[in-house]
Amino acid sequence: MSKSLRQKLKRARPSFKSPVSVVKRLRIDEETQPQPSQQHNENNSLQGAEKSDKDANRNGVMDCSRLYAELDQKDTFQQCQVLKKVLKEKSETLRRLKMVKMYRTKNDLTQLQRLIDKWRSCAQSALHELKKELASEGKQASLSQLIDSFGIEDRLLQFDRKEEDFTNT
Repeated sequence: MSKSLRQKLKRARPSFKSPVSVVKRLRIDEETQPQPSQQHNENNSLQGAEKSDKDANRNGVMDCSRLYAELDQKDTFQQCQVLKKVLKEKSETLRRLKMVKMYRTKNDLTQLQRLIDKWRSCAQSALHELKKELASEGKQASLSQLIDSFGIEDRLLQFDRKEEDFTNT
């Protein structure tokens, strides 16, 4: 790389400057380093104060736009997390709705009701014919006895035991 190109890149890429002063640069460790004399303590404290002034001056005034960018980045991250959560909830709702739609198309309720009604009318007419056949052979059997012998529930056939007849005929 040419020297002029390196210079341009250095100007284009400013070095990182922390927006807050770093306490580690002060290097005030009185507890860990024993001090031999009082004069040495005073010199160290003056040097520490000078270092803190230099550190504060070197960092200068905080760049507001950089702080806003950091805050925007945090807000953006939080918004991203919220949007991911909402997306997950919506996709779960969509999945459930698709399952309901599939169930309804696969098991068409009107068609199922038509088939149930057809089965019921066939079962009722078969029981009436069976009762007539038994009567012609000389055996008397009521509809209740026939339904009990086949083990069919009354409500499936819409049978009323008090009237000994089907309710929908």
